[in-house]
Amino acid sequence: MKRLVLALALSGLALTGQAQAASSCPPGFAMLQASDTCVRISGRVRGETLVGSSRLRASDSFQTQAGGRIRLDVRKQTEYGPVRAVISVGNLGR
Repeated sequence: MKRLVLALALSGLALTGQAQAASSCPPGFAMLQASDTCVRISGRVRGETLVGSSRLRASDSFQTQAGGRIRLDVRKQTEYGPVRAVISVGNLGR
């Protein structure tokens, strides 16, 4: 949970106002304010509900599942070459 809070806090620092992609950043990335660091925050949410299925023994059964993930991808060009850091938290498995 601490990683999720960290990712959300970094997203607040990333940009102010409308997202503007810089020419030095890959597509889908945005430049951090007052730096040459590119950041992309992405994720997924999945939810399922199963009610009264013939696969289950009881006809009045009810089953729910949920999952999700968030991913923070940071890239920076240095004098030694590109540096990339990726933090991915969560699962979408069953």
